[in-house]
Amino acid sequence: MKLPGQAMKHNPLEHPGKFQPLPLLFNAHAQTLLAYLFKPRLGEFPSREVILQLSDGDSLLLMDSRPPLWEPGHPAVILVHGLAGCHNSSHVVRVGNYLFRQGWRVIRMNQRGAGPGIGLAKRPYNAGRSSDVREVFHHVQDAKNPSPLFLAGFSLGGNLVLKLGLETPDLPGLAGIAAMGPPIDLLACSRLISQKKNRIYEKHFLAHLRREVEKRIQLFPDHHPPAFPKTLSLFSFDDLYTAPRGGFSGADEYYRLCSTASLIPSLQVPTFILTAHDDPFIAVAPFEPIPKTDYVEVEIASHGGHLGFLGRDRNGGIRWGETRIIHWLESQARAWNR
Repeated sequence: MKLPGQAMKHNPLEHPGKFQPLPLLFNAHAQTLLAYLFKPRLGEFPSREVILQLSDGDSLLLMDSRPPLWEPGHPAVILVHGLAGCHNSSHVVRVGNYLFRQGWRVIRMNQRGAGPGIGLAKRPYNAGRSSDVREVFHHVQDAKNPSPLFLAGFSLGGNLVLKLGLETPDLPGLAGIAAMGPPIDLLACSRLISQKKNRIYEKHFLAHLRREVEKRIQLFPDHHPPAFPKTLSLFSFDDLYTAPRGGFSGADEYYRLCSTASLIPSLQVPTFILTAHDDPFIAVAPFEPIPKTDYVEVEIASHGGHLGFLGRDRNGGIRWGETRIIHWLESQARAWNR
Protein backbone atom coordinates (compact mmCIF):
# COMPACT_ATOMS: atom_id res chain seq x y z
CA MET A 1 0.00 0.00 0.00
CA LYS A 2 1.76 3.13 -1.20
CA LEU A 3 1.53 6.23 0.95
CA PRO A 4 1.67 9.51 -1.03
CA GLY A 5 4.91 11.29 -0.23
CA GLN A 6 3.29 14.58 0.75
CA ALA A 7 1.30 12.86 3.52
CA MET A 8 4.39 12.04 5.56
CA LYS A 9 7.27 14.35 6.45
CA HIS A 10 9.79 11.48 6.33
CA ASN A 11 11.95 12.78 9.16
CA PRO A 12 11.45 9.93 11.63
CA LEU A 13 13.05 9.85 15.05
CA GLU A 14 16.33 8.03 15.55
CA HIS A 15 16.32 4.93 17.73
CA PRO A 16 16.89 6.29 21.25
CA GLY A 17 19.29 3.50 22.19
CA LYS A 18 19.45 1.86 25.60
CA PHE A 19 17.74 3.78 28.39
CA GLN A 20 20.02 5.71 30.72
CA PRO A 21 18.31 7.83 33.40
CA LEU A 22 19.21 11.47 33.71
CA PRO A 23 21.84 12.18 36.41
CA LEU A 24 20.45 11.73 39.95
CA LEU A 25 17.27 10.14 38.56
CA PHE A 26 18.03 6.44 39.04
CA ASN A 27 15.33 6.20 41.71
CA ALA A 28 12.03 4.74 40.52
CA HIS A 29 9.91 7.15 42.54
CA ALA A 30 11.85 10.14 41.23
CA GLN A 31 11.31 8.91 37.67
CA THR A 32 7.60 8.26 38.22
CA LEU A 33 6.73 11.44 40.14
CA LEU A 34 8.86 13.91 38.17
CA ALA A 35 7.59 12.57 34.86
CA TYR A 36 4.04 13.01 36.15
CA LEU A 37 4.51 16.41 37.82
CA PHE A 38 6.80 18.07 35.25
CA LYS A 39 4.36 19.15 32.59
CA PRO A 40 5.70 22.01 30.49
CA ARG A 41 3.19 23.63 28.19
CA LEU A 42 2.41 21.18 25.42
CA GLY A 43 1.92 22.14 21.81
CA GLU A 44 -1.72 22.11 20.83
CA PHE A 45 -2.91 20.30 17.74
CA PRO A 46 -6.34 20.52 16.09
CA SER A 47 -8.89 17.99 17.33
CA ARG A 48 -12.55 17.37 16.66
CA GLU A 49 -14.77 16.02 19.42
CA VAL A 50 -16.66 12.89 18.41
CA ILE A 51 -19.28 11.16 20.55
CA LEU A 52 -19.41 7.47 19.69
CA GLN A 53 -22.43 5.51 20.89
CA LEU A 54 -21.55 2.01 22.01
CA SER A 55 -23.60 -1.08 21.36
CA ASP A 56 -24.80 -1.25 25.00
CA GLY A 57 -26.14 2.33 25.05
CA ASP A 58 -23.23 4.10 26.74
CA SER A 59 -21.09 6.52 24.71
CA LEU A 60 -17.43 7.51 24.44
CA LEU A 61 -15.84 10.88 23.79
CA LEU A 62 -13.07 10.76 21.18
CA MET A 63 -10.66 13.47 20.09
CA ASP A 64 -10.02 13.02 16.37
CA SER A 65 -7.08 14.88 14.78
CA ARG A 66 -6.67 14.70 11.01
CA PRO A 67 -3.78 16.48 9.29
CA PRO A 68 -4.86 18.51 6.25
CA LEU A 69 -3.36 16.02 3.75
CA TRP A 70 -4.49 12.86 5.54
CA GLU A 71 -6.83 10.50 3.74
CA PRO A 72 -7.84 6.83 4.12
CA GLY A 73 -4.82 4.66 3.48
CA HIS A 74 -2.45 6.92 5.44
CA PRO A 75 -1.25 5.88 8.92
CA ALA A 76 -3.51 6.34 11.93
CA VAL A 77 -3.23 5.55 15.63
CA ILE A 78 -5.68 5.12 18.49
CA LEU A 79 -4.14 6.24 21.79
CA VAL A 80 -5.59 4.78 25.00
CA HIS A 81 -4.84 6.35 28.39
CA GLY A 82 -4.42 4.64 31.75
CA LEU A 83 -6.18 4.58 35.11
CA ALA A 84 -7.22 8.07 36.29
CA GLY A 85 -6.26 9.50 32.89
CA CYS A 86 -8.05 10.90 29.85
CA HIS A 87 -7.32 12.16 26.33
CA ASN A 88 -5.42 15.06 27.90
CA SER A 89 -2.92 12.88 29.78
CA SER A 90 0.48 14.41 29.07
CA HIS A 91 2.10 11.32 27.51
CA VAL A 92 -0.95 10.82 25.26
CA VAL A 93 -0.78 14.46 24.16
CA ARG A 94 2.96 14.39 23.51
CA VAL A 95 2.90 11.20 21.45
CA GLY A 96 -0.25 12.29 19.62
CA ASN A 97 1.12 15.74 18.88
CA TYR A 98 4.32 14.36 17.38
CA LEU A 99 2.56 11.83 15.16
CA PHE A 100 0.00 14.40 14.03
CA ARG A 101 2.84 16.69 12.92
CA GLN A 102 4.25 13.75 10.97
CA GLY A 103 1.02 13.34 9.03
CA TRP A 104 -0.73 10.65 11.09
CA ARG A 105 -4.40 10.72 11.98
CA VAL A 106 -4.53 10.59 15.77
CA ILE A 107 -7.54 9.44 17.80
CA ARG A 108 -7.26 10.05 21.53
CA MET A 109 -9.84 7.85 23.19
CA ASN A 110 -11.43 8.77 26.50
CA GLN A 111 -12.24 5.46 28.07
CA ARG A 112 -15.81 4.87 29.17
CA GLY A 113 -16.77 7.56 31.67
CA ALA A 114 -13.26 9.04 31.81
CA GLY A 115 -12.33 12.71 31.76
CA PRO A 116 -14.85 14.97 30.01
CA GLY A 117 -16.79 11.91 28.88
CA ILE A 118 -17.94 10.98 32.38
CA GLY A 119 -21.53 12.02 31.70
CA LEU A 120 -21.76 9.78 28.64
CA ALA A 121 -21.51 6.40 30.35
CA LYS A 122 -23.23 4.84 33.34
CA ARG A 123 -20.74 1.99 33.45
CA PRO A 124 -17.11 2.68 34.41
CA TYR A 125 -14.13 1.59 32.35
CA ASN A 126 -11.92 -1.28 33.47
CA ALA A 127 -8.89 -3.25 32.33
CA GLY A 128 -11.03 -5.69 30.37
CA ARG A 129 -13.26 -3.44 28.24
CA SER A 130 -11.35 -4.18 25.05
CA SER A 131 -14.68 -4.24 23.23
CA ASP A 132 -14.81 -0.45 23.62
CA VAL A 133 -11.48 -0.13 21.80
CA ARG A 134 -12.81 -2.48 19.12
CA GLU A 135 -15.83 -0.25 18.53
CA VAL A 136 -13.55 2.78 18.23
CA PHE A 137 -11.38 0.84 15.77
CA HIS A 138 -14.36 0.03 13.54
CA HIS A 139 -15.56 3.63 13.76
CA VAL A 140 -12.17 4.94 12.62
CA GLN A 141 -11.27 2.36 9.99
CA ASP A 142 -12.44 2.71 6.39
CA ALA A 143 -13.49 -0.80 5.40
CA LYS A 144 -13.07 -0.13 1.65
CA ASN A 145 -9.69 1.57 1.89
CA PRO A 146 -8.19 0.57 5.25
CA SER A 147 -5.39 2.57 6.75
CA PRO A 148 -2.49 1.00 8.60
CA LEU A 149 -4.15 1.55 11.98
CA PHE A 150 -2.11 1.18 15.17
CA LEU A 151 -3.15 0.79 18.80
CA ALA A 152 -1.00 2.36 21.50
CA GLY A 153 -1.90 2.08 25.18
CA PHE A 154 -0.35 3.48 28.32
CA SER A 155 -0.55 1.65 31.67
CA LEU A 156 -4.09 0.20 31.96
CA GLY A 157 -4.71 1.24 28.35
CA GLY A 158 -1.78 -0.98 27.39
CA ASN A 159 -3.48 -4.07 28.77
CA LEU A 160 -6.62 -3.13 26.83
CA VAL A 161 -4.89 -2.92 23.46
CA LEU A 162 -3.02 -6.18 24.09
CA LYS A 163 -6.27 -7.88 25.05
CA LEU A 164 -7.95 -6.67 21.87
CA GLY A 165 -5.05 -7.94 19.75
CA LEU A 166 -5.40 -11.35 21.36
CA GLU A 167 -9.16 -11.46 20.85
CA THR A 168 -9.36 -10.00 17.35
CA PRO A 169 -6.03 -10.22 15.49
CA ASP A 170 -7.77 -9.96 12.11
CA LEU A 171 -9.13 -6.43 12.54
CA PRO A 172 -8.91 -4.84 9.07
CA GLY A 173 -5.70 -2.90 8.71
CA LEU A 174 -4.46 -3.52 12.28
CA ALA A 175 -0.79 -2.76 11.72
CA GLY A 176 0.68 -2.97 15.20
CA ILE A 177 0.19 -2.70 18.95
CA ALA A 178 2.40 -0.74 21.35
CA ALA A 179 2.00 -0.88 25.13
CA MET A 180 3.94 1.13 27.72
CA GLY A 181 3.86 -0.07 31.33
CA PRO A 182 0.81 -2.34 30.94
CA PRO A 183 -0.56 -4.25 33.97
CA ILE A 184 -0.58 -7.63 32.28
CA ASP A 185 -1.05 -9.43 35.62
CA LEU A 186 -3.67 -7.42 37.46
CA LEU A 187 -3.51 -9.35 40.73
CA ALA A 188 0.29 -9.03 40.94
CA CYS A 189 0.01 -5.30 40.26
CA SER A 190 -2.71 -4.90 42.88
CA ARG A 191 -0.49 -6.57 45.46
CA LEU A 192 2.53 -4.47 44.48
CA ILE A 193 0.76 -1.11 44.71
CA SER A 194 -0.60 -2.01 48.16
CA GLN A 195 2.89 -2.41 49.61
CA LYS A 196 3.79 0.29 52.12
CA LYS A 197 6.51 1.78 49.90
CA ASN A 198 3.98 2.27 47.07
CA ARG A 199 0.97 3.31 49.12
CA ILE A 200 1.26 6.92 47.88
CA TYR A 201 0.24 5.74 44.39
CA GLU A 202 -2.62 3.62 45.67
CA LYS A 203 -3.99 6.58 47.63
CA HIS A 204 -3.72 8.79 44.55
CA PHE A 205 -5.67 6.39 42.36
CA LEU A 206 -8.28 5.68 45.03
CA ALA A 207 -8.90 9.40 45.58
CA HIS A 208 -9.46 9.85 41.86
CA LEU A 209 -11.72 6.81 41.61
CA ARG A 210 -13.80 7.94 44.58
CA ARG A 211 -14.26 11.36 42.94
CA GLU A 212 -15.41 9.66 39.76
CA VAL A 213 -17.96 7.66 41.74
CA GLU A 214 -19.29 10.86 43.36
CA LYS A 215 -19.61 12.56 39.96
CA ARG A 216 -21.43 9.54 38.58
CA ILE A 217 -23.91 9.68 41.46
CA GLN A 218 -24.63 13.34 40.64
CA LEU A 219 -25.06 12.64 36.94
CA PHE A 220 -27.05 9.43 37.30
CA PRO A 221 -29.35 9.54 40.36
CA ASP A 222 -30.14 5.84 39.98
CA HIS A 223 -26.45 4.99 40.42
CA HIS A 224 -26.07 3.34 43.84
CA PRO A 225 -22.48 2.46 44.76
CA PRO A 226 -21.62 0.22 47.71
CA ALA A 227 -20.66 1.55 51.11
CA PHE A 228 -16.88 1.69 50.96
CA PRO A 229 -14.95 0.85 54.14
CA LYS A 230 -12.79 3.52 55.78
CA THR A 231 -9.66 1.55 54.96
CA LEU A 232 -9.82 0.98 51.22
CA SER A 233 -7.32 -0.73 48.93
CA LEU A 234 -7.35 -0.89 45.15
CA PHE A 235 -8.24 -4.57 45.42
CA SER A 236 -11.23 -3.90 47.66
CA PHE A 237 -12.39 -1.02 45.41
CA ASP A 238 -12.27 -3.33 42.42
CA ASP A 239 -13.96 -6.10 44.40
CA LEU A 240 -16.81 -3.86 45.59
CA TYR A 241 -17.25 -1.56 42.60
CA THR A 242 -15.26 -2.14 39.40
CA ALA A 243 -15.80 -5.87 39.08
CA PRO A 244 -19.58 -6.02 39.73
CA ARG A 245 -20.19 -3.15 37.31
CA GLY A 246 -18.14 -4.96 34.71
CA GLY A 247 -20.10 -8.19 35.02
CA PHE A 248 -17.61 -10.05 37.22
CA SER A 249 -18.31 -11.82 40.49
CA GLY A 250 -15.46 -10.02 42.21
CA ALA A 251 -11.91 -8.76 41.88
CA ASP A 252 -10.40 -12.25 41.69
CA GLU A 253 -12.47 -13.16 38.62
CA TYR A 254 -12.00 -9.71 37.10
CA TYR A 255 -8.22 -9.89 37.43
CA ARG A 256 -8.02 -13.49 36.22
CA LEU A 257 -10.13 -13.00 33.09
CA CYS A 258 -8.69 -9.62 32.07
CA SER A 259 -4.96 -10.21 32.59
CA THR A 260 -3.06 -10.82 29.35
CA ALA A 261 0.32 -12.11 30.62
CA SER A 262 -0.02 -15.79 29.78
CA LEU A 263 -1.46 -15.17 26.31
CA ILE A 264 0.93 -12.52 24.97
CA PRO A 265 3.27 -15.05 23.24
CA SER A 266 0.34 -16.12 21.04
CA LEU A 267 -0.16 -12.63 19.56
CA GLN A 268 -0.19 -12.66 15.75
CA VAL A 269 0.09 -8.87 15.33
CA PRO A 270 3.36 -6.89 15.45
CA THR A 271 3.59 -5.90 19.12
CA PHE A 272 6.02 -3.88 21.21
CA ILE A 273 5.86 -3.77 25.01
CA LEU A 274 7.99 -1.45 27.13
CA THR A 275 8.25 -1.66 30.91
CA ALA A 276 10.79 -1.14 33.71
CA HIS A 277 12.23 -3.45 36.35
CA ASP A 278 11.64 -0.82 39.01
CA ASP A 279 8.09 0.21 38.11
CA PRO A 280 6.50 0.77 41.55
CA PHE A 281 3.13 -0.73 40.66
CA ILE A 282 3.50 -2.74 37.45
CA ALA A 283 4.92 -6.11 38.47
CA VAL A 284 7.88 -7.01 36.25
CA ALA A 285 7.96 -10.78 36.90
CA PRO A 286 5.13 -11.57 34.42
CA PHE A 287 7.13 -9.96 31.57
CA GLU A 288 10.38 -11.82 32.14
CA PRO A 289 9.37 -15.25 30.75
CA ILE A 290 7.72 -13.83 27.62
CA PRO A 291 9.86 -15.00 24.68
CA LYS A 292 10.68 -12.88 21.67
CA THR A 293 8.62 -14.14 18.73
CA ASP A 294 8.15 -13.14 15.11
CA TYR A 295 5.45 -10.76 16.35
CA VAL A 296 6.22 -9.84 19.97
CA GLU A 297 9.10 -7.79 21.37
CA VAL A 298 9.31 -7.00 25.09
CA GLU A 299 11.84 -4.44 26.31
CA ILE A 300 12.46 -4.29 30.06
CA ALA A 301 14.60 -1.32 31.10
CA SER A 302 16.55 -1.53 34.35
CA HIS A 303 15.18 1.82 35.47
CA GLY A 304 12.36 4.16 34.46
CA GLY A 305 9.64 3.88 37.10
CA HIS A 306 6.07 4.04 35.84
CA LEU A 307 5.76 5.86 32.49
CA GLY A 308 8.83 7.84 33.53
CA PHE A 309 11.89 6.98 31.45
CA LEU A 310 13.40 10.43 31.88
CA GLY A 311 16.64 10.16 29.94
CA ARG A 312 18.21 11.55 26.79
CA ASP A 313 16.61 10.11 23.66
CA ARG A 314 19.26 10.98 21.01
CA ASN A 315 16.71 13.31 19.40
CA GLY A 316 17.13 16.33 21.65
CA GLY A 317 14.54 15.30 24.22
CA ILE A 318 14.42 13.60 27.61
CA ARG A 319 11.19 11.58 27.29
CA TRP A 320 13.03 8.42 26.29
CA GLY A 321 10.07 6.06 26.69
CA GLU A 322 7.74 8.05 24.50
CA THR A 323 10.46 8.38 21.87
CA ARG A 324 10.97 4.60 21.97
CA ILE A 325 7.25 4.03 21.39
CA ILE A 326 7.11 6.57 18.56
CA HIS A 327 10.23 5.11 16.90
CA TRP A 328 8.64 1.65 16.92
CA LEU A 329 5.36 2.95 15.49
CA GLU A 330 7.17 4.82 12.72
CA SER A 331 9.29 1.79 11.83
CA GLN A 332 6.17 -0.38 11.58
CA ALA A 333 4.43 2.19 9.40
CA ARG A 334 7.40 2.18 7.03
CA ALA A 335 7.35 -1.64 6.97
CA TRP A 336 3.65 -1.58 6.10
CA ASN A 337 4.39 0.79 3.23
CA ARG A 338 7.07 -1.47 1.69
